[in-house]
Amino acid sequence: MAPLSTRGTKSPSIPPQKAATEQQTLSERTASATTTTTPSVISAAPTKPKETSTTASSTQIQKPEKSPFQSIKLALQEAQVTLVEEPSPYSFTDIEHALPEADQVPLQKKAHKSYKIALFAWESLHSVAVGGVAPHLTELAAALERRGHEVHAFVRTGAGQPSYERIDGVHVHRISFELSPDFVQEVTNMCNAMVHFMLETEAFMNTHFDICHAHDWLAAPALLNIKRNHNRVCVFTVHSTEFGRCGNNIYGGQSERIRAIEAEAIGLADKVIGVSGVLCDEIKAHYSFDWEKLRCVYNGINCLRYDGNLWDPAEVRAKYGVGPMDPMVLFVGRMATQKGPDILVEAVPSILAARPDAKFVLVGDGYMKDGLIARVHEMGVAASVCFTGSMTGQPLVDLFKATDLVAIPSRNEPFGIVTLEAWASNKPVVVTKSGGPREFVWHDNDGYLVDTSPDGMAWGICNAFANFEHASYMGERGRVKAAFQFSWDNIAENTNNIYDELLPDHPGHSEADGEPCKGDEKIVEAGVAPADVRVVADKPAVAKPVVQV
Repeated sequence: MAPLSTRGTKSPSIPPQKAATEQQTLSERTASATTTTTPSVISAAPTKPKETSTTASSTQIQKPEKSPFQSIKLALQEAQVTLVEEPSPYSFTDIEHALPEADQVPLQKKAHKSYKIALFAWESLHSVAVGGVAPHLTELAAALERRGHEVHAFVRTGAGQPSYERIDGVHVHRISFELSPDFVQEVTNMCNAMVHFMLETEAFMNTHFDICHAHDWLAAPALLNIKRNHNRVCVFTVHSTEFGRCGNNIYGGQSERIRAIEAEAIGLADKVIGVSGVLCDEIKAHYSFDWEKLRCVYNGINCLRYDGNLWDPAEVRAKYGVGPMDPMVLFVGRMATQKGPDILVEAVPSILAARPDAKFVLVGDGYMKDGLIARVHEMGVAASVCFTGSMTGQPLVDLFKATDLVAIPSRNEPFGIVTLEAWASNKPVVVTKSGGPREFVWHDNDGYLVDTSPDGMAWGICNAFANFEHASYMGERGRVKAAFQFSWDNIAENTNNIYDELLPDHPGHSEADGEPCKGDEKIVEAGVAPADVRVVADKPAVAKPVVQV
């Protein structure tokens, strides 16, 4: 299959030099299509919004006249220096191309005090992976460890897994617990077991954890136990609310019990983190607590996991009934009301009216799956739609690389990590305005923002298929944004800032021995690690200088 950028008409907004790399003509791509006209039932294009910065942690910086990287590299060749934190000189709204990796010199972040951190989650990439919490927990833990913290992750165990491993510097504790027919009770059993092993770990270390950080309601009972019975400093990250997971509905029974657990954890936690501004507003709307302790920290993405060439995209496509030249749409997510797979399915006939050769691959499991399979047969479009079931790892990465675009038709999307996965794969997104992605997807620049309806989804997909080169360009710009703005090191920096808010008087660690400062020792200057100094009462040492470039 030819690269996406070579399969459509040239967009006026594409730099001239991009046209020189064309490997295939429009006629080769569109020979099998009867028309590329958007069907009349599809709604009008949404208005392009003004460029705004809604990211809680980013600052818009004017693009410099000259790249700073060459001068930095030259200075590094002349002397070994320590770089202090500087903001990115690039604005994500005007950068045309990512710099070659060889020219990218990462600047060291400002060092924070060293903490002992306990993370709690239902899932991780090193135990049982289910949804977006797994990569978040795993990548955040590794990034915090790179910052010099001692990080312990307490997660549930998978079949045949050892109870303890150290992976990427992170202490991974896999916890066994008593199962129960009552799911909420089973989660409580898991969390109580996590707290037990956390206390055992503290006894072994002969010290307490400085921060206890629970992720999502499935780890909330652990936070409640720790806060009530041990009065530790606790942080609670909300990845979604029960209201949102129910498709913006409020139900009784088990759902009501889960909402009560969320409410208690949000109320007791010392800081609450939402993974998008939209989710933070949702938390404030549905729970009563002190809004001053609420912070927003986005999800991140490890773009390196999506690098490397896919040697035979046609082979990957063929596994799912997609031809090498068929326009392909990928959906990845739970088959649940919240994620809106039915919205995409209902849009299929309108899209096929414009592009009869289009194919749709839906990845995921859930209670809606059987009904959706029946629906595509009822509409007579089953030959164009493939349901793969749940998928993880390299096969899923290969699908991201093989597709033409990624559809995200969610009714409620707290953040939308699939957006970052698409961008990391250089793919454009068609995403609804119902959630976090509307904060960072720039319409017609790195994706299309559409109404939460079949007509809206059909409009965005047909528009992308009408100009493949522009669609490819949007995917490239998305990759730049994902790599620069959503790196896990940036996410860890923002999370670290919240820890610092909670522990302003924490002694940090001594440069002399790397241990926490005790007695009359203290750090008088917080800089990059070599600038941390050990001070003995009445005999202060001289801090090492920090050289700025």
